[in-house]
Amino acid sequence: MYLLLRDGDSFEIRTSGNSAHIPMEFPLSGSCGQKGSRVDYSKWKNFVDGRPVVFDGLDEGIVDSWNRCRKMEIDPAPRSCWDFMPMDQLEAFSSTLQKICGDVERTAYESIRGRGLLLTFTNANARVVRTCGDLEVLRQADKLNFGPGANWAEECVGTNAIGTSLVTGRPMQVFAEEHFCRSHHSWSCTAAPIMDPHGHIWGCFDISGPASSDHSKSLELVLQATRSLEQRLGRLYCSELEGQLGSIFSSMFNSVMTGILSLDRTGHIVSANGAAETLLGSPWETLRGRKADEFFDYGDFLVRARESKNGGPIVMRCLSNPELFVRALVVGNAGGTCLNTMVTICEPQSVHQVAAACGHAADSHVDDSEDIPAGFEHVLHSSRAMRTAILKAARVARTPSTVLLQGESGTGKELFARGIHRAGPRADKPFVAVNCGAFSGELVQSELFGYRGGSFTGASKQGREGKFRKADKGVLFLDEVSEMPLQQQVNLLRALEERSVVPVGGTTPVPVDVKIIAATNKDLRELVRQGRFREDLFYRLNVVGIGLPPLRERGTDIVLLAEYHLERLCAEFGIRCEGLNSRAAERMLAYDWPGNVRELVNCIEYAVNTMSGPVLMEEHLPHYLLEKAVVPSSGSPKAVGSGFQLKDREADAIREALDFHGGNISKAAKALGIGRNTLYAKMERHSIQA
Repeated sequence: MYLLLRDGDSFEIRTSGNSAHIPMEFPLSGSCGQKGSRVDYSKWKNFVDGRPVVFDGLDEGIVDSWNRCRKMEIDPAPRSCWDFMPMDQLEAFSSTLQKICGDVERTAYESIRGRGLLLTFTNANARVVRTCGDLEVLRQADKLNFGPGANWAEECVGTNAIGTSLVTGRPMQVFAEEHFCRSHHSWSCTAAPIMDPHGHIWGCFDISGPASSDHSKSLELVLQATRSLEQRLGRLYCSELEGQLGSIFSSMFNSVMTGILSLDRTGHIVSANGAAETLLGSPWETLRGRKADEFFDYGDFLVRARESKNGGPIVMRCLSNPELFVRALVVGNAGGTCLNTMVTICEPQSVHQVAAACGHAADSHVDDSEDIPAGFEHVLHSSRAMRTAILKAARVARTPSTVLLQGESGTGKELFARGIHRAGPRADKPFVAVNCGAFSGELVQSELFGYRGGSFTGASKQGREGKFRKADKGVLFLDEVSEMPLQQQVNLLRALEERSVVPVGGTTPVPVDVKIIAATNKDLRELVRQGRFREDLFYRLNVVGIGLPPLRERGTDIVLLAEYHLERLCAEFGIRCEGLNSRAAERMLAYDWPGNVRELVNCIEYAVNTMSGPVLMEEHLPHYLLEKAVVPSSGSPKAVGSGFQLKDREADAIREALDFHGGNISKAAKALGIGRNTLYAKMERHSIQA
């Protein structure tokens, strides 16, 4: 995100092609004298060259940071930031920041406007999320790759106000040569951490610019802004907590197998769970607002309630279905005034249901989730294809064998890699992830195997430890391994075969003990056939191959994931949520999901932002999905070109689940990956009896 001046009276925040124009409303602060660097170039040079240095008046936090940088083998030579994260992975933080930074950002910008400075917001990991300032200073920042997604932590760019304040947990000012990396010596910066209500670091706010700019008010502005942001973050947390408590209550209300109604003093229904709507024959309509005497002998109940002396529940006759067992209880205050009436509705227990319950009593202690291996608890699924992949991954986690994860983009390869790490004996050792497509051919060797001091121009005199050695005794995850340059693949093959690495500029192999997990969304066999991937490396990586199924092959996992992310996002955004309606679910089941889970999450976030009520409806889904997911007027999604209707497959799946679990609705719903109320509705639509 960049902020550009426009016509002197507004500024523009740019991100992904969208812009928002915000009027300037705040006066410019005055200026005064400013502080300069407390160390000169000669002392910096002596320190990075390993010579003794006496620091006079230099902040202890800066000295400690320099020592950390030396220990981490940070390269002090001129270099730009090289570690970037896609902005879509920072959306959760960015969304929260957008809610709290509005006028704080505007006020701070007005105070630095025209002074050659810029404002920066990062998350707790020092990832730059939002940057705004005068155009010229933004252009200078671009030369350092100081932009959205950049990693400004100490371990990436050395001593700087952002990274160092996040380490120390206190405000920091770093001027000119106080930066550890030579390329930042022409800049000065002031930053302070933003704390969340729990006392944890949530993010960072920074004002920076060329050392020659006016930094006189920077510390005061940073402290004011962070205090305001912390206050707003606290209010947002309270609001979200209230929404989450409401969602928890709603989930509890809707998760029971019994229909529940709440009536006000006039006999109108004020709330009803899904089971009540299904049992009373109106699963597609809301019961709220309707009168109780449409469904029950409510007048007779009131007479008996007034005559009752024990104040207990009273059986009430259901007019729409006399076979239902209905009880009502008047709820009053200490003074005896009626507040409302709670009504419970139960189905009569059939012989089949009782027999099934008795037949499965011995299995009642079995938890359906107990087969999910430790480390994979967060992989949401109900499909057999995904369960098979998880169990295979859990078995291979126990051994040092190399694993190759293959699947389309967005199927969860890194999630599986981290699951394998957590499920195995190396769980307490490092997990190091490497994107093999992020490095040029010249950098692959030095990044993976490290280098000796002075082995090439710009190399640190102390050398650097590569990713293999950082992952020693742990797991090394080679993501997008198919993107590794062909000429460098032989070096990776040698490291895998010999279990040792030779740093660039070195001659002695260094033993390493790592479990390798590689991942790709390409067909490596086809790349081998085309001569774009070494055959011997393919066989070395493909010791245990695990294919991750695309979302379109995971059946009702689509609805399971949609419901989970809908609830999560609504809670995060403070939006009331009552779930996903059946028509929207059918649309999602009929869509092909070429972007897999990543696309589904984006789709749900789009829908949450367009919801006009507490239920996600069909019309809230993106237009492209509605156009491609063909659903006939009968309400049954059609699998285009497949020659069968998903309606029939859905009915068969429900019958199989019910038969397998002996008519137990709760277990059948869990096996299908849907809620019990949704299962009731689908059973009614398909005329299926438990």
